[in-house]
Amino acid sequence: MNARDPDFIIAMPASGPKNQGGEEATRAQMNVELIGPEELTPDLEQIWTRFRRSNAALSHPYFDIRFTQAASAVPGAQVAIVYEGESICGFFPVQRRRGLYQPLAAPMSDYHGVIAPSRSKICPQQLVELLGGTLSAGAWSGAPVPGFVPRERMAARVGGGAEALQRRLDQKNRKFWKNMARKARRLEEELGPARFNWNDDDPAVFDWLISAKRAQYARTRRHDIFSCGWTVDLLAELKSRHADGYGLRIASLRAASGELLAAEASLDDGRTLHLWFPVYAPAYRRFGPGMYLTWLQMLRAADDGYAEVDFGCGAGDYKSTLADVAGYAWEGTVAGEGATVRALARLINRKGPAPLRRFGTSLKRRLDIINACEVTPAGWMTGAAAAAWAMVRS
Repeated sequence: MNARDPDFIIAMPASGPKNQGGEEATRAQMNVELIGPEELTPDLEQIWTRFRRSNAALSHPYFDIRFTQAASAVPGAQVAIVYEGESICGFFPVQRRRGLYQPLAAPMSDYHGVIAPSRSKICPQQLVELLGGTLSAGAWSGAPVPGFVPRERMAARVGGGAEALQRRLDQKNRKFWKNMARKARRLEEELGPARFNWNDDDPAVFDWLISAKRAQYARTRRHDIFSCGWTVDLLAELKSRHADGYGLRIASLRAASGELLAAEASLDDGRTLHLWFPVYAPAYRRFGPGMYLTWLQMLRAADDGYAEVDFGCGAGDYKSTLADVAGYAWEGTVAGEGATVRALARLINRKGPAPLRRFGTSLKRRLDIINACEVTPAGWMTGAAAAAWAMVRS
C-alpha cells in the first residue's frame, strides 16, 4: 500500500493552540496510513521503540513491537500510522472486522493504545475520525477517555526478591497465606512433593492448557475464544519466540507422579510477567493448585529480577489479595454505526438503571469477543446465538 495513495489516507483538520493575538495557530494536517504488521521496516521499528522509551505508560509487553509482529497473521491485522504533516506521531495496531476496528489480537490484547510520545493527545475519538467505522476498546491505556468507563489495573510490584515480596503479601492478608500454605502441605501429603516448572516447554503442556481452558469456557457458558483457530496460532507463535527474550512463558505444577495439576500461559518480556491464561485440573480444586502456581510464579519472578507481575483489569478477591491497583484502563466504544444490538447495549449503558447497565456491559463484552474471534458470518451467528442463550440462562 502506497503511503501517499489518496484511497488510503483520510485527512482530518487538526486545530492548534491560539497565538497571542487570539487567532488559531497553523498546525499540520493529520492523516493515517494502514499497513500490515509485516511491512514495519527497521526505520519504523526505531521510531516505535523511541516512542515507547519516551512514554512510561507504554512499558507493558503488549506495547512491544514484537507483540504486533507476532500477531501479523491475525485476520484483519493492520497498523495505523498516524502522521502530522509528513512526520509520524503515532502507531495503533488494529484488526478490522467489517466496519468495526478493535485493538490487534482482541480479545487477547489485555491493554492497548497508541504508541506515541507521552505528550501525544491522540485519542479513540480522533482515531475514528481518521479511520472511519467504529472503534471498540476494552482496556485503553493512558489518559482518561471521555465517555469511557474506568477499569482497575491490578499488579504486584515484585522488586527486592522473594522474601521481601512474601513479607508484603503477608501484610496484605496473613490469614489467606496461612491457608494457602496449609493447602500446599495437604497437596504434598496426598500427592507427593509438587513439581514446579517455571518455563515448561513440553508441547503436551501447551495442548493441555488450551484443552483445559476450552473446557472451562464450556462450563461457564463463555464464548470459546480458541475455537476459531487463529487465537491458538498466536499463542503458539509467541511461545516459539520466547527463547529470544520475549513471548509466551508457560509455567506448570505437577504432582509427584507427573500428572498436571495447573498451568499458566503468561506474556513475558523479562521485566513484566503478565499472567494471561491460568488453568487447573478441577479434580484437585480442593488444593487450590491454580493459586499455588500463581504464588510460585510471583516468588520466582521476584528472585529473577522482574519488576512487576500483572494481573490485568478487573477486581476480584484473589487479585486484591495478590496485587494492588496500579492504575486504570478505559473501556468503551466510539461511535460509528454498528449493529442494532450494539447500539442498544450502548443506550442501556448510558440511560438504564443499574441492573440493566450491568446487562448492557455484559452484552457488549460478549459481542466484542465474538466480533474479535469470529471472522466468518457462520462463526459469528453461532457465537451470537450461544451468547444469547447463555445470558438467558444466567
